[in-house]
Amino acid sequence: MADALAARRWDEAYRGGRYVAEPPLPFVDTIVEVARRHGLIGGAAGLYVGCGNGRNYVPLVDAGLNLYGLDLSPEALGQLAARRPELAGRLLPGSFQDIDPPEPCAYVIALQVFQHGLTADAAVYVDRVAALLEPGGLFFLRVNSAATQVIRRHDVVERGEHGGFSVRYTEGPKDGMAIHFFTRAELEALTRGRLVPVVEPREDVIHRAPPEHGFWAQWEAVYRRC
Repeated sequence: MADALAARRWDEAYRGGRYVAEPPLPFVDTIVEVARRHGLIGGAAGLYVGCGNGRNYVPLVDAGLNLYGLDLSPEALGQLAARRPELAGRLLPGSFQDIDPPEPCAYVIALQVFQHGLTADAAVYVDRVAALLEPGGLFFLRVNSAATQVIRRHDVVERGEHGGFSVRYTEGPKDGMAIHFFTRAELEALTRGRLVPVVEPREDVIHRAPPEHGFWAQWEAVYRRC
């Protein structure tokens, strides 16, 4: 049910032009730099979870990463395939929990994806990453920070022991969806014993453009499978 709702919401967003004119995240440069240091450019395959219509996926592929793209939204994958037909065979529809990658994954990339759901869902995502990666495999992560000032109408549906919290939006493009906001302590608890930082978590704080107010924040980190 949650996946079906997320797919509908993202289909609507992509039909409305979401990300079409937006540049890639600056974190893409970090991913490429770390991938180069670890010999992944032009090398073993990786999986990009939530590749959308290619805002970050295309620059990563163009930088030389051998990358499969996974997304729940048929609309997003259709736009990406139309834009870059040569990549169509590397695009995978479906959910991360259910995916069986065509090749072993040397790395997993998840940017603003693993925040979808509740605290328990976050644990499932990290468990799945750990199961997919061989020892030494890399995990590139960007997720909501609990420092974010949430401005759209919402209900707080849970608060975690490490200070993270989840909301369910009651308006806007994510109406009805549960979204989680992480603390650094929560990330440390989720990854402890399985994933060690290659690039320590850092907060990227983005001030909203007027007439909106406040800011939102994202944790960015790179981990290595133990």
